[in-house]
Amino acid sequence: MANLSINQTAAKNSNNVNRFISHNTPKCIRLNYNTINKNHIHSFNNSSNDHCNINKFSTLHQNKCGISKKIYELLNSLPPNAPQLICSTEHHLRAEEISNINLSQFILEATFCRQTYSHGSVCIFVSKNIHFSTINLDQYNKEKEFEICALKLHILSNSFTIMCIYRSPTGNIPYFVYQLELIQNKIYKTSTKIIVCGDHNINYFNDNSKKHLSDLLLASFKLFSTVKFPTRISNNSCTLIDNIYINTYRHEFSVHPLFNGLSDHDTQIITFTKILISVPRHVFSFTRKINNN
Repeated sequence: MANLSINQTAAKNSNNVNRFISHNTPKCIRLNYNTINKNHIHSFNNSSNDHCNINKFSTLHQNKCGISKKIYELLNSLPPNAPQLICSTEHHLRAEEISNINLSQFILEATFCRQTYSHGSVCIFVSKNIHFSTINLDQYNKEKEFEICALKLHILSNSFTIMCIYRSPTGNIPYFVYQLELIQNKIYKTSTKIIVCGDHNINYFNDNSKKHLSDLLLASFKLFSTVKFPTRISNNSCTLIDNIYINTYRHEFSVHPLFNGLSDHDTQIITFTKILISVPRHVFSFTRKINNN
C-alpha cells in the first residue's frame, strides 16, 4: 500500500485514522493528531464506556447536508456519554418542517431556516436536563451570507454562550466577518465563555486571506480554533472547513471527530473534561404490540 510510513505513524496515533488512509490520501493528512497543549488535548479517543449518570459537558457539530431522513442514524451514532448539545449546519428544512423533528431526549430551541433559497440553515438541539435561555439574533441573518442561531447555557456555576453559524461557499467574507463582529460586540464580556461552531467554508489547512481575516476578528475576542483534523474528505482532497472556536483556557477540553457517515462532513465533538453533569439514566425496553390487526 502506498504511503506505508504514513500508515505506520497514523496507526500509532489512533485506530480511527484508518478512516483517512488510501492510495489517494491527500498530503494534508500528514498531521500530528496528538497535539497536546498546556490546558487542552486534541484527541482521537472515542468516548468512555462508562454508563453512569454523570456525563462530561460536550457539544457536537456536524454539517448534516439535510437532517430529515437521518434522525435515527444520528441518534444511533451518538457515543454512550451523549453530548448535551447537537449543533447542525445545513439542515435543509423550512421552519414548519424542522418543528416536527424529534430527537428523543433533545429539544429544538434555536434555529434559523431559509425562506428564499433552498438548503443551508442552522439549528441547535439541547438535552432536556440542561438549563438555558435563547438568544435572538434573527436581525443578523442573511441567507447564504450569514446564518446563525444561539443559546446561553447555565451549567452549575458556569455559563456558556453557544453559536452555530453557516456561510455558503459563495457568501461574502467581509460581510460575514462584519456581522460576526457586530454580534460579538453585543454579547461579549470578559467573563463570558463562548463556543462558536459551524461550517464557515474557510479552509484552515490553507494559509489564505479568508482565514487571516476570520482569525484576526476572532482573536480580538480571544476566540481560537480547536479543530486540527480534516472535516471533509474526498478522493482528491481533504479540508478543514468545519470548526469549533472557544475563548477559554480555564477549562481542560478535548476535541475529536466522530465518523457517522451521515454526510461528507465528519462530526466534531468538544468535551470539557472537568465539567460534569448529572443526567437521568435512560432505560429502554422493547415490547410487541398485540392488536386486532
